[in-house]
Amino acid sequence: MNHLLDTFPRFRRVFTAIALPALLIAAAPAGAQDDSEETEEALDLDRVTVVAYRQPRSLSEVAGTVTILDADRIERDVALDLQDLVRYEPGVSVDGGGTRFGFGGFRIRGLGGNRTALVVDDVPAPDRFLVGNFADTGRGLLELGLAHRVEILRGPASTIYGSKALGGVVAVSLLDAPDLLATRSHATRIGLAGGTDADRLRTTAATAAESGDWDMMLAGAAQRSGEIDVADLPDDFDRDRQDRDQGAALLRLGRMTGAGRLRLTVDGIRDTRDTDVRALLGTGRFRNTDFLAGDDRRNQWRLLLDQELAAVGPVDRGEWRVWHQRTDTLQETRERRPTARTPVSLYRRFEFRQETTGAGADLETDLAIGGASQRLGYGFELQRTELEQLRFATQTDLETGETTTSVLGEQFPLRDFPRTRVTEFGAYLHDEIHLWDGGPMLSPGIRFEYYDLENRDDPLFDSRFPDARVTDLDTTAWTPRLGLVWPVAPDMELFGQYARGFRSPPFGDVNIGLDIPLFNIRAIANPDLDPEKGRTLEAGLRWRGPTTRIDVSLFRNRFDDFIETRAFVGVDPMTGTLLFQSVNRDKVRIEGAELRVLQALGRDFTLELAAEWLRGEDRTTGRSLPAIAPPQAIAALAWTPRADLEFRLMTTATRDQRRLATEDGDALFSAPGSTVLDLTARWDIAADLRLSAGLFNLTDERYWQHANVIGRPVDDPTLPLLAEPGTNVRVMIDWVF
Repeated sequence: MNHLLDTFPRFRRVFTAIALPALLIAAAPAGAQDDSEETEEALDLDRVTVVAYRQPRSLSEVAGTVTILDADRIERDVALDLQDLVRYEPGVSVDGGGTRFGFGGFRIRGLGGNRTALVVDDVPAPDRFLVGNFADTGRGLLELGLAHRVEILRGPASTIYGSKALGGVVAVSLLDAPDLLATRSHATRIGLAGGTDADRLRTTAATAAESGDWDMMLAGAAQRSGEIDVADLPDDFDRDRQDRDQGAALLRLGRMTGAGRLRLTVDGIRDTRDTDVRALLGTGRFRNTDFLAGDDRRNQWRLLLDQELAAVGPVDRGEWRVWHQRTDTLQETRERRPTARTPVSLYRRFEFRQETTGAGADLETDLAIGGASQRLGYGFELQRTELEQLRFATQTDLETGETTTSVLGEQFPLRDFPRTRVTEFGAYLHDEIHLWDGGPMLSPGIRFEYYDLENRDDPLFDSRFPDARVTDLDTTAWTPRLGLVWPVAPDMELFGQYARGFRSPPFGDVNIGLDIPLFNIRAIANPDLDPEKGRTLEAGLRWRGPTTRIDVSLFRNRFDDFIETRAFVGVDPMTGTLLFQSVNRDKVRIEGAELRVLQALGRDFTLELAAEWLRGEDRTTGRSLPAIAPPQAIAALAWTPRADLEFRLMTTATRDQRRLATEDGDALFSAPGSTVLDLTARWDIAADLRLSAGLFNLTDERYWQHANVIGRPVDDPTLPLLAEPGTNVRVMIDWVF
């Protein structure tokens, strides 16, 4: 056996993952109190979700797959950021921005970026825009220190959430006064968290008070961190260095009225990153570079007025909201090339502003027609977004000191797309019809979506790209959905759904101006770009037994006119310039299966299993989609010897990724398989004091999260730095008084 374990290191890790839980079970005190009744009560609990229909529903009533990550889950998993939050959620990940930029958004069942809707308190988050190596806005994800609950709806949800929900929805609810107060009239929470994975340290503070019909809460979070301490990095590898500071503030003011609670929210976030980029030096286009540094700033603020409605006239429940949100991104890059033919220093600046004003409402009415009870939901959302971007650069001759604004053949300042206004309107109607008492529930729905992209007057863009074929664009779409939930037994239901998805062509794909003569490349606009369209079929089963819960789902998504951003489309016969353009791909298919099992083992032990399998293919070329993650399975063994103490051992096994290649056949990086072990503990020290801690990557495994390395060539010099942290410790403590 020892020879076998020494010969197969991965088998040794898997053996440890299986044997250690078995030893813990065997070592449990024989006289431990049997908590089977409490376990059965926990397993039978039918949790409430809001994301599926924008109204409260039990999970057993939803024709789809929803994951709820509440404050308890955040503490349990010692999650310090959103990537930590979905660490144990197969099929869900967070796109990375390399070693310099922040998170790019959530990826659900293979679809990420702006194809997955992200809403914070039901307000859409800003879109991501990136161009070249020196500009990436990310999506401005708020600190988890102020997030109270996250819900994830998997699969197309355009009927309720509009065109950006082609891949699914992530709904974040920020902390509110009732979450903090419970039964008190005044409460304060202090939190401290940290991790050795990136020398992270975070502090949070929130205070809330209630008087009569009024309540108020003020909260803030601050975090400081550095570069990731990846596993197995060679001693002679010159890693990138980073200092990151992030601060967030949240003010809520609420008043209970006869029509429901009215709430005013003001929040903001400031993110700064100073990066000394070293891994790229001396490679590729940076072969003559000896210094490369980034100075990135992102500021976002939001004003929100919303109200949860009580029964008013024909409306039995609902919510309305109006908001204004602004995001400003400034990214500066300094580079020195002393060994170039002409020694120079370069300065680049990227500015991006996105400002949105919107209003929406989601209402619901209970009906009884022909003996069948119904819940009729209806609502709308209207928003207008102003987009403006600017790039500026200078080049200074290190020998003569002469400075010019003509860099690599580009004349600065310039814009990559004209100043743009986007107007979006959607109105939906859906129904939930109980066909008979205790029988199936049918849920048809439909949405009308209008999208208008309008170019504003922009002399700067026109002067830089006089031959660009820019265009205004307006599209409309109807996105139907049909769901069915059939309770075949008191503790089991079958569900299925057919849904249509829709995504309007983004501003950065329709109108683009990018021309770099030195590299002989040009990106051109595509005024004929069609909207992406998706169709999904999903079926599943949910079963809740006294000591067991099982959820399984199968799905197939087909997409027509899938947009590939800035694809190579040929050579200009007149100039020989390489042309790139965003184009529609005919058909893309993504299919897969998901499994989740929760089993009470007795003697204070519980076992959780979660697994996901995906396959994606470009139906035109037969090429595997690089965005599809390899199969993954996660097992978690929890031991709760006392009500105030819990230990969890997690094993995450990921299969080797299939060979990936570009459309031209060039090899892309395929992440190797891995088996990672984590151990966490949670202790309620006192009624108002809780400690959570975790030891992650126990075996110091070198592995990669798929979403961080999508589309990277096999010889990318930054790949070692994009690996996950080695063995690290994270701690979180919260005190409420």
